[in-house]
Amino acid sequence: MDEDLALGLFVLVLAASGGLLWVFASYTRANQAETGWGRLVVGNFLVLSFLLALLSVGGEIYYRFLYDTSDSLDYTKVSQRWFQRHWQVNSSDCRDNVNYSLNIKPGKRRITFVGDSFTAGHGINDVEQRFANLIRRTHPEWEIHLLAQPGFDTGNELKYLEGCLSQHYQIDQVVLVYCLNDVGDLFPEWAEAVECLQAEAARSGWLRRNSYLVNTLYYRIAAARNPAMKRYYAYMAEGYRGENWEQQQRRLKAFRDLVESHGGRLAVITFPFFQALGSHYEYQSVHDKLNQCWHELGVAYLDLLPLYRNLPPRKLTVNRFDAHPNEYAHALAAAAIENFLKEELQVAPDQRSNPSSTVKPSGASRRSNSRASSSANKHTKACPRVRASLREKIGRSSNSPVLSVRKSRSTLVRSR
Repeated sequence: MDEDLALGLFVLVLAASGGLLWVFASYTRANQAETGWGRLVVGNFLVLSFLLALLSVGGEIYYRFLYDTSDSLDYTKVSQRWFQRHWQVNSSDCRDNVNYSLNIKPGKRRITFVGDSFTAGHGINDVEQRFANLIRRTHPEWEIHLLAQPGFDTGNELKYLEGCLSQHYQIDQVVLVYCLNDVGDLFPEWAEAVECLQAEAARSGWLRRNSYLVNTLYYRIAAARNPAMKRYYAYMAEGYRGENWEQQQRRLKAFRDLVESHGGRLAVITFPFFQALGSHYEYQSVHDKLNQCWHELGVAYLDLLPLYRNLPPRKLTVNRFDAHPNEYAHALAAAAIENFLKEELQVAPDQRSNPSSTVKPSGASRRSNSRASSSANKHTKACPRVRASLREKIGRSSNSPVLSVRKSRSTLVRSR
C-alpha cells in the first residue's frame, strides 16, 4: 500500500508540474507582447520540473516493475525483492530445489559444498544455473548438497558445519568454496561498519523505505561514499598478513580436522576477486599464500584464478553493482570443478589419510605431497569472532532423517 502511495506521489507531482506548464504556456500564448527575464526563468523552471517529474515516474516504474536483479547491498528494495522472487529454500533452509537427507544414499558419493553467497548463487535467478547444480545434472550418481549462506566467513562456515555434524549428518567429500573475503569476521572495524549501515537502514524515512527509485539511488550513493566500503578490499588484504593470517590458518586447519574427524575428506575451491581481474591482479600473493597453506595441510585445492584471469570482469559478474559470478562464470567454474572432483573421487576411502596417495597435478589443481601426521586425526576447534548480524541458529532434530539447519541471512552480502 505504501509503495502504491509512493508511486502515486510521483504521478501527482508529474500531473501538477504538467498542469502548471500547460497553464503557463496558455498564458504566454495569450500575452505574446509581454516578454522579460522573469517569464523566461519561470518557463524554464516549469519545463525542468516537468522533465524531472517525468524521469522520476519513469524511474519508479522501471525499478519497481522491470528491474529484476540483485546488488551487493541487500538493503535496497530491488535486491530484497529479487530475494523474494528467486531465493527459494529447501527443508534444510538452504537455497536449493532438492531436500537434503542426513544419511548418504546407498550407491552414491556425497559431495557437500560449504560456502557463502558465491556458492549459494547470489544474483543467479535460476538455481539450475549454479555450478553445483550444473554438476549435479551431469552426475546423477553424485549426491550434491550446498551448505551455503550469504555473508558467511570462515568462522561461520566452521560453526555451520559443526551444527550439521551434530545432527549426525554424514559427509564424504566436503568442498570448501573459499572466497578471499572469508577473513572478514576477523575485523571488528568491518563489523562496526555493517552495524552502522543496518542502523541507517532502520531509521530511514518514509519515501526512502517505499520508493524503489529513491531507495536505490540513496543506497548506491551512500555505499560509494561510505569510508568503510571504500576500504573494504584493504581490510580483506590485511587478513593475509601477520597475526590475522596466522589466525586464519588455524581456522582452516580446524575446518580440515573437523571434516576428517567425521570420516570425510576435504578439498578446496578458491574464487578470485572478480572486480580486480586483469594482467595486474593485485591479489596474486593472497592466492599464493592460500595455495601454500592447503599444500602444507595436505588438502587438494583448485584455484580458479587461471580460469578467469584473462576475462573482463563485466563478462563474469552479475552486474556493475553486484560483483558475484554470473551464469557464465558459474558455467566455467562447473566444468573446471567437475574435472577436479573426478580426480578427487578416484582416491579410495582407505587412502584418504595416506600422504602418498596424491593426485597427479593437472591445470590449476595441486595436492600436497606431505601431511603432518600428528594432526591428521586431531579435531582442533576454532573460536572465531562471529558478528551479531551473522549468528546462525542451528536446529537439532534427532528423529528426522532430513538435515535441519536454521540460520539468519545476513542483510549485507560481503562479496561486493
